[in-house]
Amino acid sequence: MTRQERAVRTREALIEAAADLFDRDGQEVTSLAAVTAKAQVSAGALYFHFATKADLADAVTRTALSRLRQITGAPATTPADTNGHANGNGSGSGSGNENEGGDGNGGGSGSGWGGDARTQAARGVRGERAAAPPARGPAAAAGGARGDRVGEVQQLIDTTHVLVRGLADDVVLRAGFALDRSGGQRPARERPVGEGPAGRAAGKGGTGGERPGRWPEVGGSLRGVWSGWVHETLAAAGTRGALAPGVSPGDAAAVVVAATVGFEVLGAQDPLWLAPHRLTRFWTLLLPALVPPPAREALHPGGSPAAH
Repeated sequence: MTRQERAVRTREALIEAAADLFDRDGQEVTSLAAVTAKAQVSAGALYFHFATKADLADAVTRTALSRLRQITGAPATTPADTNGHANGNGSGSGSGNENEGGDGNGGGSGSGWGGDARTQAARGVRGERAAAPPARGPAAAAGGARGDRVGEVQQLIDTTHVLVRGLADDVVLRAGFALDRSGGQRPARERPVGEGPAGRAAGKGGTGGERPGRWPEVGGSLRGVWSGWVHETLAAAGTRGALAPGVSPGDAAAVVVAATVGFEVLGAQDPLWLAPHRLTRFWTLLLPALVPPPAREALHPGGSPAAH
């Protein structure tokens, strides 16, 4: 294994360990010594990558943001949102060596979409591994996910299921949302309801007659990215005439964002809130008000086959 490969593996182990401890104990009470012990790396290896606990928390949030963008198909804004070194932490120069004080190559807790203890409670299957997120974004809207044609509303349903499954299975994603909730990042700038990130109006069934509201643009916080993507998707559905007459894309998006963020907040205390049937029941209740009957018959509130 090369030094660069070892450095990447160590950094990933530290992020996973920190996320697990932040999720279990909270960021404030988690010590860097506890993180190094869980990741099985030396203190020198930790400080090679992260100068402070705030830097480590920022890396957890950025990694979670990268995974959320993978789910939604939202564009990344900077390479710092990945597991690389673009945030400037620990890149070192000259003879800098993460192995000072130890080899730094610990077992960590794994990375990616593996399950944890909450998976068993929320999904009821021991050791079941979450599926990788299906294709999202403009490509999915045009041609569907994994070859199946999926309209904007079904795409939204599917994406909420992938997000909630990720919150149950992926401790980094879950910890990132918790850090976001505690004010770890500045809130994104806001735009009027009905106007997408590119300045497009909501279209049919849009905001005519509504009082201007506010919603976060894509970028910044995890909730900002999620809210912006939901609004953009429903605005596209309204433009295409896929929503029921009189339904405002902005109002519909507010309901979906509030419900899904609510699942995330409640799921932090009780993992059963992240069980798939809870979200399926939500969509079963919402769809009759959101979509006209002919189109509604073709929708899958539990997610289409492409989402599983």
